[in-house]
Amino acid sequence: MSEYTNELIKIGYFIGLSFILAFILLGAVYIISFTSKVDFEKSSAYECGFQPFSETTFPFEVQFALIGILFLLFDIEILYLYPLCTSIIGFQSYEILYLIVFFIIITLGLVYEISRKIVDFFQN
Repeated sequence: MSEYTNELIKIGYFIGLSFILAFILLGAVYIISFTSKVDFEKSSAYECGFQPFSETTFPFEVQFALIGILFLLFDIEILYLYPLCTSIIGFQSYEILYLIVFFIIITLGLVYEISRKIVDFFQN
């Protein structure tokens, strides 16, 4: 077998093991959820130990979700930045170009969010 085929087999094993582990964990959660008893005190709504001050079904602002997306976006950017810094010497010129385009897209996303005042980085 060629080296390419060996790598594909390794990737297939990894994907298969991931699916098996995911189904085992989902099955364990499914089994445990039926064995636990629901207590009224544990399932009641509260805010810091007090009864809620207002209705708990009101919609929340979209800005909370946008801040979460922003956090994930830059978390992924940092995730890709570390391998880049450790192995950039061995990169080809087209690989460096792909990375520059990736970071430009990420930066444009940040500029867009700042321009729409989703994030208040520059507020006093």
